[in-house]
Amino acid sequence: MTETNNTAAAEKALLDKFLKDNVSFIGPDKEINKNHHVNPRSLREDELLKQGVNSHKMAEIRSNLQSALDETFGIAEQTVASPAASCGDMSTGYFTPDGDLAIASTFGVAGFTVTLHYAIRWIMKYFKDEPTVGFKAGDGFLLNDARFGGIHSPDQHLFMPVFDGDEHIGWTVCAMHEGEIGARDPGGMGPSIESIWDEGFRGTPIKLVENYLIKRDLASLVQHNSREPHVIMADFKARLSACMRMERRMKEQVAQYGVDAVIAFMRSNVEYMAEESRRRVRDLPDGTARVSMYMDHTMREHAMMRTNFNFTVKGDRMIVDMRGSSPEIANRPINALTTCLCVGVSIALAHQVWPDLPCSQAIIDCFEFVLDENTVVAASELVPTALSMQVMFKIVTACEIAMSKFYYGAPTRYANTKAGWFNQPQAVMYGGINQHHDSVGNMCGDLNGMAGGAKFNEDGEHSIAPNFGCRTDTGESEEAEEGLPFVSVISKKIWPDNVGFGKFRGGAAYSYGMMRFGDQPFGFQTICGGSYFPSTMGLFGGYACTTYGVCRVRGKNLFETFKQSPDLWEADIFQFMNEQAVEEATYESLPSAVLFDLYAEGELFMQSQGAGGGYGDVLERDTDLVVKDLEEGVISHETAREIYFVVYNEETLIVDRTATEAARSAERKARVNRGQSWDEFVSEHVTEEPPADVPYFGSWNGSEELYAGPYGKGLPGQLPLIMMPDPKDVEIAQLKAQLAQQG
Repeated sequence: MTETNNTAAAEKALLDKFLKDNVSFIGPDKEINKNHHVNPRSLREDELLKQGVNSHKMAEIRSNLQSALDETFGIAEQTVASPAASCGDMSTGYFTPDGDLAIASTFGVAGFTVTLHYAIRWIMKYFKDEPTVGFKAGDGFLLNDARFGGIHSPDQHLFMPVFDGDEHIGWTVCAMHEGEIGARDPGGMGPSIESIWDEGFRGTPIKLVENYLIKRDLASLVQHNSREPHVIMADFKARLSACMRMERRMKEQVAQYGVDAVIAFMRSNVEYMAEESRRRVRDLPDGTARVSMYMDHTMREHAMMRTNFNFTVKGDRMIVDMRGSSPEIANRPINALTTCLCVGVSIALAHQVWPDLPCSQAIIDCFEFVLDENTVVAASELVPTALSMQVMFKIVTACEIAMSKFYYGAPTRYANTKAGWFNQPQAVMYGGINQHHDSVGNMCGDLNGMAGGAKFNEDGEHSIAPNFGCRTDTGESEEAEEGLPFVSVISKKIWPDNVGFGKFRGGAAYSYGMMRFGDQPFGFQTICGGSYFPSTMGLFGGYACTTYGVCRVRGKNLFETFKQSPDLWEADIFQFMNEQAVEEATYESLPSAVLFDLYAEGELFMQSQGAGGGYGDVLERDTDLVVKDLEEGVISHETAREIYFVVYNEETLIVDRTATEAARSAERKARVNRGQSWDEFVSEHVTEEPPADVPYFGSWNGSEELYAGPYGKGLPGQLPLIMMPDPKDVEIAQLKAQLAQQG
């Protein structure tokens, strides 16, 4: 019997080895992707930390490595070729050997490095001991497939292991938004993407670098999958140089303090952030803050898709319940992987709630996420996710608002409680042939000009930085014009009433317009929602941001018109669209999700950045602040009179304070008269099901079932695969039906 057991065990071992050595395909690892928590200490780390650490030495190492990351960030930002990365859409970081983010740059986009522990853990599990891969000093891995870590496919990241002799002691990472990866549309995240195969080059971790040299065969593979091959190579070199610089600076710390001290610092910093986050959650009152937000566009058609977030504090745990969110849509790119949503919470905490803490995935170690699979917040691996930011930005804002509610009465705050930052990627993407005869396809830096939310004690900042990053830039219009065939006819103009009203108003946002020149093929597209339903909410009575669309003037070469009417160079969107002074031109107002199209010389494409949410009751706004906004052109006279109820002389702007108080008092009484009891409100406004004429996706009135527009409803996991028809096919069918009726 024993001999039989031994034979069976030997055969099983032989079979297991054969299967391990002959894996035909290594896909994403669900076990890795579901674990955002920090790793336990290694035996080496445990031994060192049990001996105790010198806090002064740890502080010196932290300061030195932070300086190394920030200076490397600055150098890389000046040397990369990607338009977005050159505006600060990048990050640098040090990771522990097993993949925990120990410390990241204070500049740029924290979300890039926060989500890369997944990829390093994957490399350690599948490639570390793989005889055809492995890694040693001087090797580097490229990644842009979000199913293995990261946010979406237009982001490319380079990882390099750091060794002290034969001992692997950490990783350096330079992560950035590359943009052009050969997707169906230029720029890697266009609205017409319908499958993962439309998303362009998707690099699982690839060993692109060996012995500090870029492998030309693999680099050529990536280049040939891009409309901007020269940009790709330039950025490979910039990232490699950055990682090598960070490696050198880390080795300097080893030489000065010893390898034991550096290893101990890396792990202790991770554990400090995890414990400090837990302590801060423990100090909050137990309870639940609920935030529901909606996406109003699939990027191809109108729809109301719910993103549902309930933040619950229980002791030192924060539970984020996302059940009830919209089902995933299999042929639209607005789905997000669970890993992406974890990043969204990390971003909100690091940039908005606890900006004093170093950024790491450890910041959410005490967070638990509850969700329904196959929804827009927990998509499957076979649906496109190129525009996952549409969902991720929602959870950033939801976390901002929820934490502001928790901190409203808290004695200790680490940042101002405030309304939501603007959260849409309001930027023009482009593609085609430029004036230098190069193939191009990327996005403009206007994405980074998001406006800040109003604080509890002051107004929000105008178009300052994106909600997902800090100390980023929007780029200079003149620099864009040097490399791309358009002229910035409207360049970052603040226009009245593009703010979230409140006791304190959200930051104002700017508009911009690009006019084509040249006859080579070149076009634009946009990738935004929020054209029908505000994307960013106010807080405690403050107004949401406005809604936004795209405006176009086509069919006429406006350069000829501008020669005859030079004053048009001073025009804004309002003047172009309201006056329509250019004869024979076509004026169009569209949603902010516009498919890629080629434009003729002299055609104009216009859009606006978005405003931050307002905070508090508009009737409590100081009249001096209202006048200041009028003087600066931030609001109109109509808003001052009809929203803030300020009575004043429009020529002198002198306020009649007695009349203003009377007007506001009358409005408060009118509010009471307009008010309803809860039962009256429910009977008038609450329905058992969503309106039949609205394609609604998500839970309704707390139902366990999810509505899926024309596809019916059902419990999570029981709905059919949702495939939206091509809008052109829908329009053709409608036209055919009309013809049939007329015939």
